[in-house]
Amino acid sequence: EEEKTEPEKHVTVANLFDALGELTAAELRRKAVDTIASSPAAFDPVSVVVPALSLLSQWHGERVNADASFLQLWQHAAEFLLARSEHPPEPPRDWRQSVTLSCRCEDCRELQSFTRNPAEHAHRFRVRKDRRQHLHETIKQHSLDMTHVTERKGSPQTLVCAKTRGAYQRRCAQYRADLASMTVLFPLLRTGG
Repeated sequence: EEEKTEPEKHVTVANLFDALGELTAAELRRKAVDTIASSPAAFDPVSVVVPALSLLSQWHGERVNADASFLQLWQHAAEFLLARSEHPPEPPRDWRQSVTLSCRCEDCRELQSFTRNPAEHAHRFRVRKDRRQHLHETIKQHSLDMTHVTERKGSPQTLVCAKTRGAYQRRCAQYRADLASMTVLFPLLRTGG
């Protein structure tokens, strides 16, 4: 079975809550909340839970404020977002990457030394093609935060690795997404009174 995309998941979650509400299946709704809350990888609060809560609020208006399952899921999303995004990500102080490579060959030991060096931004590996390919695979396997291109002059050619700030940029993007979700989430409990 093909996995649902994030946009489909939030509609599915909202429909599930509506269906269980129609069946007056309070215990099943509570179990659904517990399952969703304990599975943030499957039910991402930013892309699934908050949009589902927003849909339920659109469909039912202020009546959701009296729905215990809605409130429990709202609280889960709020706590998750506040905990994860209490502070903006700290920019890296240097170029060090805390990585332990599984391979202990000479090239990988040199690569690991490079990743852990706080001052070195780029490193050059002038090695045969098979060794460059091995380094390329190691970088990919360990999801190292760096680019790597082959400089095609000389023999052997040189693999040039340059550290990037990709992980920091992803944390910043996640932080911005969390803040945007909070601006959607918090007004859902406002009353019209």
